[in-house]
Amino acid sequence: MIAAELVATGTELLIGRTVNTHAQRLGRALSPLGIALERETTLRDDRPAIAAAVRAALTRSQVVFVTGGLGPTCDDLTREALADALGRKIVRDTAALSRIRARCVRLGQSMTDSRARQADILEGAAALSNSVGAAPGQRIELGGGRVLLVLPGPPREFEAILAEHVLPWLRGHLHAPVAPERILMVCGLGESDVIERFAAAGFDPAPLDLAYCAGPGQLEVRLTGKPGEESVVTSAAARALAVLGDHVYAESREDLVAAVGRRLEARGATVATAESCTGGLVAQVLTSVPGSSAWYRGSIVAYANDAKTSLLGVPADLIAAHGAVSEPVARAMAEGARRALGTDFALATTGVAGPDGATPEKPVGLVWWALADAKGTVARTRRFPGDRDLIRRWTAQYALDLLRRRLDGTA
Repeated sequence: MIAAELVATGTELLIGRTVNTHAQRLGRALSPLGIALERETTLRDDRPAIAAAVRAALTRSQVVFVTGGLGPTCDDLTREALADALGRKIVRDTAALSRIRARCVRLGQSMTDSRARQADILEGAAALSNSVGAAPGQRIELGGGRVLLVLPGPPREFEAILAEHVLPWLRGHLHAPVAPERILMVCGLGESDVIERFAAAGFDPAPLDLAYCAGPGQLEVRLTGKPGEESVVTSAAARALAVLGDHVYAESREDLVAAVGRRLEARGATVATAESCTGGLVAQVLTSVPGSSAWYRGSIVAYANDAKTSLLGVPADLIAAHGAVSEPVARAMAEGARRALGTDFALATTGVAGPDGATPEKPVGLVWWALADAKGTVARTRRFPGDRDLIRRWTAQYALDLLRRRLDGTA
């Protein structure tokens, strides 16, 4: 595969003010083109350091990306650093300047010297128009097949130039054999669980590359081979799928909520949620999917016990007898949400997210979740590790997985 590298600039990335998502986006976009993102370097807004990092990257990688530092302020130093690194002049691109002028008119802004500076590019660079911002990107072909691609730091601008200019150019100009890859998305098993299951089943994918990417309640298992090993990878993926069984919710890179949404839409079914400890998080996750209005009806966030009774019809004596964090209450919450919102399915969550509210019998992390449908109601419990935020995210994922399994006929 062709080697690529990212040099991300911006002091805000290193002081915790901004999360850098560029490497994730690039890695996913480049891999299908036979281009491997092999290294990322993140730097403060320091002209000599940026210049040195770019020079070093160009000695290692055929494709080098530089992001950030193209704005109008005094700490936007990427253009000058690249001029130092390549020994080139900075010139003003007239087409980019015209677009910036038009943008200022459209937004009711004055055309200042600092705004005009955003039209500056390196001599010999191809300016890549910015459809959602001011500063253009740049493509600098350096000979020997090497290319330097310079993009703005703001994610919307980065995404726009990447999609509209960079990826189409790479598809047309750089050709590399694509490594065959198969992905299994898993819920309900951690990395150690999967490793143990593979070992017990005698599953060894060597010489293929086996890798994992874990998140709360979700695990990506990735099998990668060399170009020409498509059949080997396909066979290994089939064996891995047989070992992992119904813990696999998708055979391509997909979030669990999207997989649940696909299943609901295919069945023409609807779902509602009743939430206590997750405080609306399950609803938030479900509505993050475009088109979720076709199958998601709404949520009742019944945090207090009296709200569980008045909004969901959970009997007060049931809460008194078992406590809010219990199987009977989780079941009653799910049934109440299904009844109130008139859906095919309803999910409920109740638990101790912490750090307060725990007892010896019900420690922090203890959660119950339930699902109600025409067949009846099922409930599950688990004690999740981590802080309050992590416990809530684990709970939301496992609740969605219970719905997924019900839709698949395995719960």
